[in-house]
Amino acid sequence: MEQVRIGRNIRRLRDARQLTQEQVAQALNVSFQAVSKWEKCVTVPDTLLLPKIAAFFNVTIDELFLPEGAYPNNAQRLLAVYESSREQDDFIRADAEFRKLFAGGTFTRDDERSYGILYEYHMYYCRDKALKQYEKLLSDPERDWVTRSVRQQRIGLLSRIGRGGEAAEEARAAVCSGPDDPDNHLALISALYFSGRYEEVLEAYDDAAARFGDAQALFHIYAGDACGKLHRYGEAFAHWEKAAGLDPECADPLYSMAFGWREQGDYAREKEAWERVSGWLEKRGFIHELAFVREQIRRAGQARTASAREAAEGAGPESVSGHG
Repeated sequence: MEQVRIGRNIRRLRDARQLTQEQVAQALNVSFQAVSKWEKCVTVPDTLLLPKIAAFFNVTIDELFLPEGAYPNNAQRLLAVYESSREQDDFIRADAEFRKLFAGGTFTRDDERSYGILYEYHMYYCRDKALKQYEKLLSDPERDWVTRSVRQQRIGLLSRIGRGGEAAEEARAAVCSGPDDPDNHLALISALYFSGRYEEVLEAYDDAAARFGDAQALFHIYAGDACGKLHRYGEAFAHWEKAAGLDPECADPLYSMAFGWREQGDYAREKEAWERVSGWLEKRGFIHELAFVREQIRRAGQARTASAREAAEGAGPESVSGHG
């Protein structure tokens, strides 16, 4: 029975990787006739060769002797490995095997379902990994700009996974217990923003500004973004410009202004705003971010041209010529 199982499993694993018997034989330093005999269940590999075979196919020795059909293909087997281990390397191997399966055109609807499950598992893994890392940093007694940034990142993540109310209440409790700490107010403002509670963001901003003045760039960024969501663009741009002036090393208000002009359909000013972002990035050597920004400049230019063309066509020939 074991002779049949290992022979069929070697054949299945070889087919899954789209390898010939000659390629397997070369990798294992045996003859292709030996591989053929294994697969036909005429002979079995030498016991000393089993670790090498298992390593070559990225399986355990025990898996070489599993009943046929335990896993329909190597991709689903690797999914089971990742489900058990939750190790990043196992995810990468499973992802690569599914991609190979899809490229070969031999996949089933169940394979497509399983590929979604792989990413669902990985999503939970990444979420938990990120939260664990943030909580580790926040437990450190050292308090600096990294602490402030991590606190906001954690709040944003909690909001994105449906725990925004929890983040907001946690931040509100921190303000109550430490009202003289501006970072507590910033945490509350950001938690309310990520929860979509924009009017409350502005109320929290007013309270913070009354306590600490209006010289906190991040307070202005969130207030501006909240105003933008409420379509109060005059106030939004005032906050963004104030933030840019208070902290020239922060690009966030520049991005917000570019998107703000886009939302209003003012593509000429949007293009100028993206060019301002581009200059900020170039000056500081952020070359990898430039590709995205240059694409936005191109799109804004195209949108501006299309808008002008539509306006001209809508005006009609008489208006364009100045007669009538």
